[in-house]
Amino acid sequence: MDDEDGDDTKKLTMSREIKFMMYGFGDDPCPYTQSIALIEDIVINYINEISHQALNMGKKGKIAVEDILHLIRNDPKKHGRVKELLISNDEIKKARKRIRRGQISILNYYGMLLKQIF
Repeated sequence: MDDEDGDDTKKLTMSREIKFMMYGFGDDPCPYTQSIALIEDIVINYINEISHQALNMGKKGKIAVEDILHLIRNDPKKHGRVKELLISNDEIKKARKRIRRGQISILNYYGMLLKQIF
């Protein structure tokens, strides 16, 4: 997608991940570069929009998780996924702490992660 100056040399920052996600959702293993660029533009615009809205909530100049949750509260899929990821992140932090303290082995830790995934 062209910049305002007409410069089309912008580096795709998430192209690899977007390519894999497109394939995972049924696209060709090698999608068009223009398709990847379009999706990246949409994602970046969405992130910018949500970030700017979150900056205007709560503490000025800071984005809190609660602000993001408030902004996506009317989208059950996004809200549920964010809550799920937050819970998983918390469980991973707790498991890492237990590993550091020697309360759990690294193999048990990976077993716990696999159980969460499957």
